[in-house]
Amino acid sequence: MRKNRLQCSAGFTLVEVIIGAALSLMVMGALLSSYVFLGRNFTRSLGISSANEPTLESQGRRALSYFSQDVRMASGIVGTPTADEVTLEIFTSTSSKTITYFFNNSGVDDTAHGSTIKTNTLTRIDNVTGVPLTLHTELVPFPDGTLPHFSFYDNSGNAYTSYTNYLPGITQIAISFSARGGNSINGTLTPIYEIVSQRIILRNKQLLP
Repeated sequence: MRKNRLQCSAGFTLVEVIIGAALSLMVMGALLSSYVFLGRNFTRSLGISSANEPTLESQGRRALSYFSQDVRMASGIVGTPTADEVTLEIFTSTSSKTITYFFNNSGVDDTAHGSTIKTNTLTRIDNVTGVPLTLHTELVPFPDGTLPHFSFYDNSGNAYTSYTNYLPGITQIAISFSARGGNSINGTLTPIYEIVSQRIILRNKQLLP
């Protein structure tokens, strides 16, 4: 017996098409909402506008790594350090070089170091290359109002409270800074991210009594 041609035809009814379209729209809407949510959280975690820039946490780890390594290799401090700046002398296999760490807390870009250094940054300057390396951006004061700074200690771990005539006794240095990205206007303001290092010993400097 031959089947009716209409009975053999495959297809969807109008109701099935409408239901399928509605379900597809719901799934697409959920995916889009998830994408927007994740994108916003990613931007907030960056604390900066470009998705190609490192996060504040990554910048903090990198800055601490550079600083710790340089201090441990340093044989001494050149010039008079301040809360904002310290210059380390490091001996290489053939000569020596200096590396300066500089907090620009002035609120304006700095040009006193041979290049323009943006405000609210921590910068590392190697005198061999002369090219500043920005280690951290978006620096802000700590919640108590303290600015990012260096701290200096003698061999016994006693902190120096002034920046005059105490260069020979420095054997340990610590670094402290905080950062915050985004802004309150578009809702991307991040919590304040803080780093307070342990005291780092200048291992190549002869310890003083």
